[in-house]
Amino acid sequence: MIRFRSYLLSFRSLFYQRYYSSSQIHDVYIYNSTNKSMEKFEPKYPGTIFWYSCGPTVYDSSHIGHASTYVTSDIIHRILKHVFNYNIVLMMGITDIDDKIIHRSQKENVHYLEISKKYEQEFIDDMLKLNVQPPTLYARVSDHIPLIINFIQKLIDKRFAYACPSGSVYFDMNYYGEKNEYKHHRMNEQGLSSLEGDILNEKRNIRDFALWKGRDKTSNELKFQSPWGYGRPGWHIECSVMASRTFGSHLDIHSGGLDLVFPHHANEILQSTAYHGNKTWVKYWLHTGLLNTKSMDEKMSKSLNNTILIRDMLKTYTSTQFRLFCLMHDYRSPRSFESAAIQQALFVDKLFKAFFDTVQACQKGLVDISSLSEAETITRIRNAHEEIIDVLANNFDTPSAMSRLQELVHWINSHMNYDIRDNENIINNIPTCALFLAVDFIQSWLEIFGIDMSLSGHENQNVSSDRILLENVIEKSVQFRTNIRDICRRRSLTDEENPKKLLLEQCDDYRSQMKYLGVEIKDRHQGSTWSFKK
Repeated sequence: MIRFRSYLLSFRSLFYQRYYSSSQIHDVYIYNSTNKSMEKFEPKYPGTIFWYSCGPTVYDSSHIGHASTYVTSDIIHRILKHVFNYNIVLMMGITDIDDKIIHRSQKENVHYLEISKKYEQEFIDDMLKLNVQPPTLYARVSDHIPLIINFIQKLIDKRFAYACPSGSVYFDMNYYGEKNEYKHHRMNEQGLSSLEGDILNEKRNIRDFALWKGRDKTSNELKFQSPWGYGRPGWHIECSVMASRTFGSHLDIHSGGLDLVFPHHANEILQSTAYHGNKTWVKYWLHTGLLNTKSMDEKMSKSLNNTILIRDMLKTYTSTQFRLFCLMHDYRSPRSFESAAIQQALFVDKLFKAFFDTVQACQKGLVDISSLSEAETITRIRNAHEEIIDVLANNFDTPSAMSRLQELVHWINSHMNYDIRDNENIINNIPTCALFLAVDFIQSWLEIFGIDMSLSGHENQNVSSDRILLENVIEKSVQFRTNIRDICRRRSLTDEENPKKLLLEQCDDYRSQMKYLGVEIKDRHQGSTWSFKK
């Protein structure tokens, strides 16, 4: 089957050329969190996307809330790249300097980078297991301290920030409001921005937020020297600096979880537009819905002690099943990791696997597809393809796209007859090309979404020579069993057909087939032995 599929590759490219080329000029509409509305997607440079993603704070193992965010973002990334043919530069910021990292390093009596490097690598490994494509480049806070200091100094020089005697530096909301239409830069009004450790009586305004957190130079905690005294960066400033270093004053997309909208992303907008002197720093903000606990009222969070680690989840479910779970939810909506939602993903996983198994049975003449119209099958594939592109162009509507694939499978299944005992001589000559075209179509879309379901094995795997040998041996064994059953189930035999002779002939034929596969079977007085043929 794998060899058969390889012959389809050239046909696939010809079949999809018209549709994929048309998707290059297909208008894409996305929901922009800044304006809370659907907008036509028009990056600064046609065909190219500059994209910054907020990455993890690496102080502990990643949980499935992180998995949900980054798998969902990966799906959108794949759609933009492989369906709408955008070239993408994606940077992910890694927060490797943070109070939680420092507290853990002090508790374990190790350098803070030892903590951050350990959990950063663990995060990267988890993403690989989930088939999340790595970004074009990573950016780490620890590599950007001088640039962060320079960035803050420029804000001070432009009077958008002020230093305090403690060494802390705050963004001046009043001055920003005088110079800019402040209301257009707020994505919501959830409350005040305040970081733990802020000295409120130092602030000129309670809405001011920390760019630099001053620390006593005599303390043993992590700190860096700056023009305002010793300290370390505030939470929001790091992403603005790391993104600005690579992308300058313009980003097409900035993404993150919905919990980052305020204050993190709201404050990023304020300090970045003040620094660059423009009204729009990021054109499109994409926020993914949070993964909640079973109650749907409580987000999954380490601080709430209600998390499931990615590695623990993968002991129960496959990466494909988790990705299907993400695909079947609107990317902006909250999703609950509970039985009903997971069972739906498991059902779709089984649906596709069973369909691919059935196709193999059709190729062997074990399923009657005489009622399956080749012309109608191809028409339905064409229609499904156009519909999927349309729904994906409408804010990456993957639930609808998955529904189109399932509908195609259900329609084909409705034209299959598994009771073929009376039709054996008829169905063997029925063409299966359209059926394999449907398989290739479905597999192609699943691959675009980050799922590899091959006709053999279904999961991502390295096919070795040993595995191919095993598959061939199993294939011949199943065929041998089928032949024996057919002989035993015959209603009557002719005078020339001796049942014992027929069975022994099948045994001899099976031994010959195994020999060609490198397995030598020798008949002994009390039974048979086998060995690998040298």
